Amino acid sequence: MRKWIVASVIIIAVISIIIISAVLFGNIQSTDFAKVGLANLNFSNTKVFNQEAIRESKPPELSIKDIRTGIVDDGKGNFSIIFNIFNPNKGTVIVESISYNVYSNSTRIASGDIGRRPEGFVDAQDSIFPVIGNGTLILKDKKIIDSANNQNVSQIGRNNDTSKFLVNGSYFFKQMGSFQSTGGEKAFSIIYPRP
Repeated sequence: MRKWIVASVIIIAVISIIIISAVLFGNIQSTDFAKVGLANLNFSNTKVFNQEAIRESKPPELSIKDIRTGIVDDGKGNFSIIFNIFNPNKGTVIVESISYNVYSNSTRIASGDIGRRPEGFVDAQDSIFPVIGNGTLILKDKKIIDSANNQNVSQIGRNNDTSKFLVNGSYFFKQMGSFQSTGGEKAFSIIYPRP
């Protein structure tokens, strides 16, 4: 019993010395380790949190990698699109969803959504897409196009090399950095293939 009391007093004394030293010689909440008084551990100019990752953040850049179309049978066609998302920032960007419409000769031939926006903190996170800093993510979507859905199958080109498509819509994203997040919605309009 006496050994436990002595050990407890020693532990309390050591913790008190560490706290007093931190208050007198450094700022315990500093993001710079050199200010905390740990200079002999060679952490100079090292930051705890990457605040620069969201200070001058840019939205992710969306482009189209490929569009494929084809006629399956009378009144039906198949459609696939591949989006390329580049993150020009140092920190991670979360792409929540992409909503798009595809036009050929001013006629809408397909529309769709990839992912969905979370409806709060407890919503399932199975359809969010992280893109690391200076990294690229590829997202794909496939559809069977039916002329009964007011979408004109006759506008689907049989030869992908000669068809031009206008793809427009918007995507939602969040930038992550330490305990903060920023983000928003960005509209896009892309001609594929580029003229």
